[in-house]
Amino acid sequence: MAAVLGSLQIGYHTGNINAPARVIEEFFNMTWRSRHNQSIPDHSLTFLWSLSVSIKDFGALLGALGVKGLADTFGRRNAILIVNALSVVGASLMFMSKVTASFEVLIVGRLIFGLFCGLVMSLNPLYIQGVSPTNLRGAFATLNQVSFASGILLGMVRHTCSHSFSNFVQSSENRK
Repeated sequence: MAAVLGSLQIGYHTGNINAPARVIEEFFNMTWRSRHNQSIPDHSLTFLWSLSVSIKDFGALLGALGVKGLADTFGRRNAILIVNALSVVGASLMFMSKVTASFEVLIVGRLIFGLFCGLVMSLNPLYIQGVSPTNLRGAFATLNQVSFASGILLGMVRHTCSHSFSNFVQSSENRK
């Protein structure tokens, strides 16, 4: 179950990154303004946004490169359980970025979450294939990708629904 849900979570984060773009950019601007007493320059805002999005993929690359050593040292199942802690640490840092008023903490949290992504997306198929009956191994191995794709879909649907709802509320307020 943890193997499949990890992929769902990664897919959700992949499909939902643009939904909070405006909120994150406002956070970058607020943080910059508190430090420099001026709004963040457009080129810096673009750089920080691009970095905060792409750093997850860089972390995933690093994580994927570390799979063999982790799986050989701890075993596939235990490695997945250990790697799930990275998800919690990454999410906690992303949450704490607001409390600490530090966009650097957000970026580090995304990097750590990226490490989780690369590790778990490589470990899950190894584990699933190892515990699956031989005649069902191929079918079970696809669960990782199906879960990932489902997460992307959920993220996009959530974004679309929340955007549609906010437009509905806004139009309702305009009619008053």
